[in-house]
Amino acid sequence: MKTNDELMNDKELMIKIDEVTTKFNGQFDDLTAIVGMVMVGRLYGWRVVRLVNSRRHWMLACKKFGDLKLLLPERPDLADKSVGLRVVETVSDYWDFINGAVSRDVLPLHERKKIA
Repeated sequence: MKTNDELMNDKELMIKIDEVTTKFNGQFDDLTAIVGMVMVGRLYGWRVVRLVNSRRHWMLACKKFGDLKLLLPERPDLADKSVGLRVVETVSDYWDFINGAVSRDVLPLHERKKIA
């Protein structure tokens, strides 16, 4: 994972967002989802973004922006506000949950998306 010093600064990120937005072909709601993932992800981190967004939008964002795990911080301070991330890390392995290897019953989608 990249250190904070190796991540894009806000100006570079806005240039990348402008580039992706200008060249985008597809559904407008997909564009707003992936741009939103990047903008919010810079504050909440890629782990929260991956947890609360669909696999489809995650893959689309990675296709347009590159690997979000290399673009966004892993777990900045605001990540602790994610109820879902706290629960997942308490009851199971993060990647087991993401990959569906453990039951998602412990964390319904509406709970996974809460911020406290």
